[in-house]
Amino acid sequence: MKKFLLAFILGAMLSGGFTYMTVSASPEIYEKQVITVHTGDTLWDIAAEWSGKDEDIRDVIMRIQKENRLSGSNLAVGQQLVIPVRRTVSDVIAEQNERNITTALLIQ
Repeated sequence: MKKFLLAFILGAMLSGGFTYMTVSASPEIYEKQVITVHTGDTLWDIAAEWSGKDEDIRDVIMRIQKENRLSGSNLAVGQQLVIPVRRTVSDVIAEQNERNITTALLIQ
């Protein structure tokens, strides 16, 4: 049991350190979500829905336009859009730590 605990702690430390190094190397982390445009949707409304609390909606609009190669703000009903959603470093690290704990519990 002691060997297992030691191996788990060592693995968690190594994994956490690797995650920190990987995440801290890139200043921005984006997770891509695919959505379908519905009647009445505007680029502004979509960006507002997917923006973070400290993000300027105009920056989110520009990311959506760039990701989808849109030159303007015209959308068509049924159109698929890729939305680059900004994530924080702490969210990514917390998610990795949760996976490590779940894996360790499954091994027991």
